[in-house]
Parts: sequence; C-alpha cells; structure tokens
Amino acid sequence: MHATTIDEPVLVQARFLPGGEVRPTAFVWQERTRYLAGVGRRWTEETGTGTWHCFLAQTMTGDTVELRWHATSHQWRLQRAWWRDAVV
Repeated sequence: MHATTIDEPVLVQARFLPGGEVRPTAFVWQERTRYLAGVGRRWTEETGTGTWHCFLAQTMTGDTVELRWHATSHQWRLQRAWWRDAVV
C-alpha cells in the first residue's frame, strides 16, 4: 500500500442514525463510486474552519481512506487514501 494525500471534495452517501451517529457507506471520487466495507476509527479535529468529523474506512476493494465531514457546511472531503498496490 502507498499513502496519498488528496484533500478534495467528494460526494458521500451516509446514514444518519438515531443518536447522532453518522456512518458513510460510499463516496464518489474521479467519477467512480467506491463502496465502503466498513468504518473503523472515528475522531474529530478542530481547524480554522471549524470541527471536522473524521472517518477511517475500508473500501470493498481493500483500499483504506480517510473521509472528513464538516457538519456546519455539510461538506465531505477525501483527505487521504492508502491504495493497494496493483498486482502485476
């Protein structure tokens, strides 16, 4: 795997559960929908633009991504990704 910093806006499909839990289930990046197999670690970060809710998730293809959600602006970003190395 190799890490890549992306920091780009993305469209995200997410479930907003009772009690305020947010669970991303898929995102669109570079015109391709990537479905999530699961979400692991979650944390919040304070920046100059406010609070970002961060999610470390694994795609169905085995890649790991960091998605961020800004609850005030409802903006989602793909912050980083760890792509599986292609098998040749």
